[in-house]
Amino acid sequence: MNMLKTLLPLIAVFLIYNFVSRPVGLIALAAVVIGFLIIKWPTILMLRGNSRYNKGDRAGGLAMMEKAYKTGKLESAMVVYYSYCLLRENDYCVGNLLSLLSLFMLKAMGKEKVREVLDEYIASGKGSAGDICRAKHNKAIMLWKAGETDEAFAVMKEAHEAMPATDTYGTLGLIYLDLAEKKPELAAEAEAFLKEAYDYNADDRTIACNLGSMYLRENKLDEAEEIYSALVKTRPDSPTPYYDYARVLMAKESWDDAEDMLNHALRHPFTGVTAIKRADVEAALKTVDEKLAERETDENDRS
Repeated sequence: MNMLKTLLPLIAVFLIYNFVSRPVGLIALAAVVIGFLIIKWPTILMLRGNSRYNKGDRAGGLAMMEKAYKTGKLESAMVVYYSYCLLRENDYCVGNLLSLLSLFMLKAMGKEKVREVLDEYIASGKGSAGDICRAKHNKAIMLWKAGETDEAFAVMKEAHEAMPATDTYGTLGLIYLDLAEKKPELAAEAEAFLKEAYDYNADDRTIACNLGSMYLRENKLDEAEEIYSALVKTRPDSPTPYYDYARVLMAKESWDDAEDMLNHALRHPFTGVTAIKRADVEAALKTVDEKLAERETDENDRS
């Protein structure tokens, strides 16, 4: 149907140009092009914003996406993507001074802005069932990162039950881990879900990382190491697996290997959707460096 809507004006222009009048045909072609640009302007703005965002101009890219969103005519999948970009930038650092100022303003209003975009979209009912679930998924991440774990869990569980998938298993698993730490009575339920997720897709990095975190929490260090040693070999671009593997190695007092994993973690980007913060890794690295220094001192004393 969309293809037909695109072809009909072009067929009309072709007929006018060849059988009525060439000048009139050219005018008709110009009108079609202008009409197309007007209709697709929000999409064009979004694509241009995404291009700038991916090239490193995150503030400029988000400003262009915001203009596209404010037209009220942005395609549903693009609204969900825009909300995800806002989530990422909610805890991102940049070097350029002007971009830093723009992103500081975004960070200040980040939570409420993401909530506004997602709530409006979910309430509109304009998107497909999949797009609505992805919007709820993004909202759950935003709530979780803001410390509203109970509400995040309810929203994420609703999205997962409506449309189970690898990414919903991964995110709900992260929230389950956090919730079970605060509410020990949910530990068994969380463990059952994490194992179900691993059975669903053992190759997914987030799902594997979640199960490894559970094993680490239960002090099942060999099981955790088995998962993380395999996971880091896939060279994930998130700092979380390296950090979690370092925690296992620290528990086993393998300080050299732990230091290596923590340095790997610091070489990867920390974003608004990353499960850990750079400060967590730096604190762990400080502990490891202290242990290495103590070991060196002991060795020197014995020699």
